Amino acid sequence: MPRLFVAIDLPEDTKDAILRLRQDDLPPGRWPRRDALHLTLHFIGNVPEAVARAYGRILREVDAPAFDLRITGVGQFPIEARPRVIWTGVENTPPLREVYEAVGRALEREGFQRERRRFHPHITLMRFKKPLRRGLASTWIREHMDFFCEPFPVTQFALYESDLQPSGAVYSKREVYNLERAVN
Repeated sequence: MPRLFVAIDLPEDTKDAILRLRQDDLPPGRWPRRDALHLTLHFIGNVPEAVARAYGRILREVDAPAFDLRITGVGQFPIEARPRVIWTGVENTPPLREVYEAVGRALEREGFQRERRRFHPHITLMRFKKPLRRGLASTWIREHMDFFCEPFPVTQFALYESDLQPSGAVYSKREVYNLERAVN
């Protein structure tokens, strides 16, 4: 069964900037490979191939405008407790939320259950097998809290398949969907 998610890919120069955040002073964790950096819009999970094809078809109907995306700041999940994930943030603009909502509505029409948690757009930088001791990542987060990347245009999103390997997940795009360009 394919393991699916919907995401926005990042430009190569943005990936370069994000990967420069790697530090030896953080506890051992798993940094994503360059080709795995993305902004997840919706995680679907494991579904039968027929359902995966149906999601692919329904996502073609998403009607949302292209927009500019800005990556800014760093943080951790859970926010108040011992972190399992370190991330860089994504500015949660109305156009990004519009794409997120449009994709969610399309998936709901195919029976997908919406995420109950609030949308907190981010790009995962590091995962830890065990939660870190409280405060262990806070120095690194303070040092990088002003991190940002130049805004870049988002003109498409994709349906990805995730193949879980011992070395980490390998992602492949099943289908790419274009966002509408604004008419001047």
